[in-house]
Amino acid sequence: MPTYHYIAENPEEGCARCRRGFDLRRPVSRPPLTQCPLCKKPVRKVIMPVNVPRVTKPLSASDAKSAGFTVLEKRNDGSYEKL
Repeated sequence: MPTYHYIAENPEEGCARCRRGFDLRRPVSRPPLTQCPLCKKPVRKVIMPVNVPRVTKPLSASDAKSAGFTVLEKRNDGSYEKL
């Protein structure tokens, strides 16, 4: 079940919880919340960035081989040779 982040549409009117924002686990099939569960003021769903690992250096042929990939090199005649 995914976790969604909600925050008050108007922070001056919301309670302490929705002013700072809160996380809520909900099924994907359910529609997003429109009001805070505590104070019933309008809230909106915030799109949060996704944590994705970044490759800091290009992979070398030896790194690819150790990861289980087959490394091929293209020759002048259009054929490929396994390294």
